[in-house]
Amino acid sequence: MRFELGVLYARLGSYQQARAYFQSALQMRDITPEMAEQAQRYIAILDRKLSPDQFTGFAQTGLRYQTNATLGPGPQPVLASGRNFNSAFTARPDWNWFGSFALNYSHDFGTQDGDAFEATLIGYDAQQFKVHQVDLGLAELRAGPRFVFPDMNGASVKPYVAATGSLLADQVYSGGVGGGVTFHANALGIAWDPFVEVIQQSFRNSDVYPLASGLGGPLTTAALQASGPIVSGWYWQTRIAYQREDALFNPFGYNAFAADLWLPWNFSFPGDQRVWTLTPSFGVIDWVYFAPDPSINPAVAQHSVEWRVALGLDVPLIDQLYLGARVQYLTIVSNLSVFNMRVLQVSAGPTLKF
Repeated sequence: MRFELGVLYARLGSYQQARAYFQSALQMRDITPEMAEQAQRYIAILDRKLSPDQFTGFAQTGLRYQTNATLGPGPQPVLASGRNFNSAFTARPDWNWFGSFALNYSHDFGTQDGDAFEATLIGYDAQQFKVHQVDLGLAELRAGPRFVFPDMNGASVKPYVAATGSLLADQVYSGGVGGGVTFHANALGIAWDPFVEVIQQSFRNSDVYPLASGLGGPLTTAALQASGPIVSGWYWQTRIAYQREDALFNPFGYNAFAADLWLPWNFSFPGDQRVWTLTPSFGVIDWVYFAPDPSINPAVAQHSVEWRVALGLDVPLIDQLYLGARVQYLTIVSNLSVFNMRVLQVSAGPTLKF
């Protein structure tokens, strides 16, 4: 009974009360070893939640196979300008090693409203086995205070600063600084998280990417994220976004409209309390470029649409260790054939969640 009350109060967010019930349950003479282990795990989780400084996140590594690792078109298409497409970027299959992580930090200011400072650092690196011109590394940091509106059902606002950087083909490729503001509200059983962000980007030319500097300029994003339950253990998450890239070289600038949908399903097998997660997802991006690129087609500006469908699976192993696997099919359909492409991606590897 005391264990069940601890679970109940933990779900209600009464962490001090929940911890007291779990501690009491551990002192019961008839508690089973399995229940004692679960109570200790709950206490460890609650101790983190009760701390003014909290860290959460994940780290994953693994292997990925792509039928089109360069995300390029078929072999040697002829451009409308009469030039041949760079053969180094035509479609080629390849494997890569990848690693990714996300670290979230939160400091509770101790105010009655629950104001806090939040920071998120994410990183990613992929090293190809063969096509090293698309080796990729990136990092992003966003940080700022979150102010909670009292008596508004958990509504809050968070202004933040942002910094980004990337490597491509093992050389410095881009950097950016900026910021934005995001809101959070709960209404109609749905969590709403709209945000607006502007990042001033700069790109560096290299032997592999001699025209990269033309991509520099402000990137503006306005988006709405939302999530909610479908049935017990099954949820939906969506993101609708508009992006505008005002590039130094006008043909690289664009307006883009994107929509994504995730449907995570948490389930367990009979006799096993470990939670598996199956996540089908769908996405589309519509890019409309500002002007024709004379090196591709001097008369026609690019208009491309990307379609994605994916299926992810998180398999619990031990404690906080999971096996993550994902299959994705992606295709781009463009009014310029040189930008048409398709790729099947399969990846898997261990994931640590904390």
